[in-house]
Amino acid sequence: MIDLFRASEYARLHRGQVVVVKVGGGCLAGPGRRRSLARQLSVLASLGARLVVVHGGGPQTGELQVLLGEEPRTVDGRRVTTPTGLRALRMATAGEVNGEWTAALCAAGAPAVGLCAASAGMVVGARRPPMETSEGVIDLGLVGDVQSVDPAPLDALLAAELVPVVCPPVADGAGGILNLNADLLAAELACSLGAAKLVLATEAAGVLSAPSDPTSVLSTLTLAELGDLADQGALQDGMAVKAAAVRRALEGGVARVHVVSGTTAEDLLGELYTTHGTGTLVTLERETAPHAEPLVSP
Repeated sequence: MIDLFRASEYARLHRGQVVVVKVGGGCLAGPGRRRSLARQLSVLASLGARLVVVHGGGPQTGELQVLLGEEPRTVDGRRVTTPTGLRALRMATAGEVNGEWTAALCAAGAPAVGLCAASAGMVVGARRPPMETSEGVIDLGLVGDVQSVDPAPLDALLAAELVPVVCPPVADGAGGILNLNADLLAAELACSLGAAKLVLATEAAGVLSAPSDPTSVLSTLTLAELGDLADQGALQDGMAVKAAAVRRALEGGVARVHVVSGTTAEDLLGELYTTHGTGTLVTLERETAPHAEPLVSP
């Protein structure tokens, strides 16, 4: 049980601050996982944080893509997005996961409103050119790089004390849509909103020093140390993309980024409201007793 006296110190420092929480599709696979995570986020909102939730839908998109007759392909944690893959993504994220996740949050007491990142031209992207990967130069297909972000729709929902729940895809500015990894989407939104924190809730317990050892969670990292792990090959597949999102957020003015389990009953709250934390806290520079200083405003 989280010590309420100690947690109250963190709650006061979160109150009124924008906190962006990205939830991976695997964390939302099944009603039990959705309920558990929704309860934690409802507590975060009830304690005064101005909460923005972003979610992906990787496993759900893959399942639909197979049903549509196409084998999913990812390279270095990034989805190669064909027209069929984009259709599957749209059906899975905006068409299925967003509604189920929004409903779970509302049932837990968080006044959630679901929307797609393309809504109101909130996020506009341009198709990414072929990029260097571990498999050579690859064209990822209908994948976008962010060109512009308009946080006004989210600001309006936050002002109304609602919880925006945002999913890919994004607009291409010409009436079409593009895939954008949800970790990168969350980082861009966190920067545009001046968020104090970005939380990446994943199926892993945090950033691991050894990918094959789920217990090798690193409690704190600087951005430079995260880069060293990447150079050593310790950040693989989806975690490599998360590292890119962490870098974008920290360099874009977000003071702190947390990588934490989104499948364990109290880990998210434990990371944000206890001194010892439960996942990995990443900051630009090394801090003294980082978990004892709950929040630093940007």
